[in-house]
Amino acid sequence: MTPIAKPKRRWKGKTLLIWTVVGAIAVFALLSLIADFHGLVSALENFPPHILLEVGLLALGNYLLRFIKWHWYLSSMNHRIAPGPNALVFVSAFAFTVTPAKVGEFIKAFILKARYRVPYTVSTAVLLMERFTDVLAILLLSFSGLLLGSLNPFWTGGAGALIVVFLLLVRNKKFVRAIIEWLGRFKRLRGITEDAHEFYDYGWGLMAPGIFTGSMILSLAAWFLEGFGYYLVANGLGFHLSILEGVFIYSASIMGGALTLFLGGLGATEGSLVGLGIIFGMSNSLSVAAAIIIRIMTLWLAVVIGWLAFLFTPTLRSLLGASYEDEPPTSELL
Repeated sequence: MTPIAKPKRRWKGKTLLIWTVVGAIAVFALLSLIADFHGLVSALENFPPHILLEVGLLALGNYLLRFIKWHWYLSSMNHRIAPGPNALVFVSAFAFTVTPAKVGEFIKAFILKARYRVPYTVSTAVLLMERFTDVLAILLLSFSGLLLGSLNPFWTGGAGALIVVFLLLVRNKKFVRAIIEWLGRFKRLRGITEDAHEFYDYGWGLMAPGIFTGSMILSLAAWFLEGFGYYLVANGLGFHLSILEGVFIYSASIMGGALTLFLGGLGATEGSLVGLGIIFGMSNSLSVAAAIIIRIMTLWLAVVIGWLAFLFTPTLRSLLGASYEDEPPTSELL
């Protein structure tokens, strides 16, 4: 008698794509309720097309700088991958940006393991350091609100002090190793102690002063570009914002969205953009129009690029249909 094959779990690529589109439509529909519909349509219709191109190029600049950081991290871990294939790995994760806390972007670790045999401890360390430096850069850019009088100096100083203390503690090997060993006393965590030590060693290497400083400069420059893009959008809609105000509104909104841990900040980020825009004097229609335009040219441009990378690259496309139990495909070239 032929045994019944056990069904295998598969990547829900099509389902994710559908829910991504539904999420986008829902958010934009809710935003349109905030604004005067005719005013919103008029603002979008009269928006200068050449600014869309400029903002799109700034977003691509953001992706390029972040890719340089990603490529540098892997090279420093002695995993040197050709820039072209590595760029495909990097941008493919954009397809999974609209996932809770962007955890879907960890698909990069799966691809690196499948195609280049990069250990998960290495790729996870790189992914977390990449995310950490991005968040830290966005937080520092949002501190520009101090110069605008939009932030409380006491709370901002406290947040800055906590960041410094956190960095010092993470760099203290004895402290971190003691915590790992303490966690290893718990039965359920005992099996991952060795991997945790290895993961920390890789992460500690990426926090070396030279690498950390360089990666922070790249991150600050990358996210400043998108903040500058928001400044261009607001002014293109006919509302005068300074560069500092534009960078603050965008960075603070991205930070607020990140704290929600919900679908890549979907909804919370747009709401923050609208709210801060209104606080700085924009009308409901203009603030909603600015939020829609900047999110299309940053978040949704990235999502489209990620899906194109998956759909038109054999190895990446096959991963969408690969079961978790199978050995990932390695025969095709990226």
